[in-house]
Amino acid sequence: MSSPFFRKLTTLDLEEQILNGSAIVSLIGVLLPWMGGEWLGGDNVTYTGLGFYTSFIGLAVFILQTFILLITFIPLTGGPVLIKRRHREVVRLSTACLSSILILTALSVLTKVTFEFSRMEIRFGIYVTLIGSLVSTLYAYLRFQEQRKSSVQELFHHPEDIEQVPERNESAPVPPPPPPPRAPEPEEHRLFR
Repeated sequence: MSSPFFRKLTTLDLEEQILNGSAIVSLIGVLLPWMGGEWLGGDNVTYTGLGFYTSFIGLAVFILQTFILLITFIPLTGGPVLIKRRHREVVRLSTACLSSILILTALSVLTKVTFEFSRMEIRFGIYVTLIGSLVSTLYAYLRFQEQRKSSVQELFHHPEDIEQVPERNESAPVPPPPPPPRAPEPEEHRLFR
């Protein structure tokens, strides 16, 4: 079962692969340490994205990035299509934007906490999550623009137009363009002689 799945996964567009790869990176970043250091009382603590004050934000980001992955992976495994093709890119873009905004919100909360408690510091996990989410937002936007472009081309391009255009043979020499028309000779007007 895994071999056909990976074969289908490699046939996806490059933008689609990067979008899903960045969503996976963002998921992994939620499980990495976001906050750590010496807490009150001298205890050394480390919190992931699913702990501390930002646990609900981390959980929401985890769910949103999982949803982005499921939009692609469920149809590849032979399951039903979660989102119709015409709405897929809009849903991905809005989900990725929401995820990025939530991560920036969590980063601002953690920054405020580190200012109040000098021995606490922000760890690398939130930055991994932020980078993964921003890349998925960028590629979701690129996919959205590509979908809009193709829908406009379908709207203004009739299928019969393709059949009527004769194919040019690339090996045949192209005839030179016709010479420009010659300018007429100026007329002579003699009024007073």
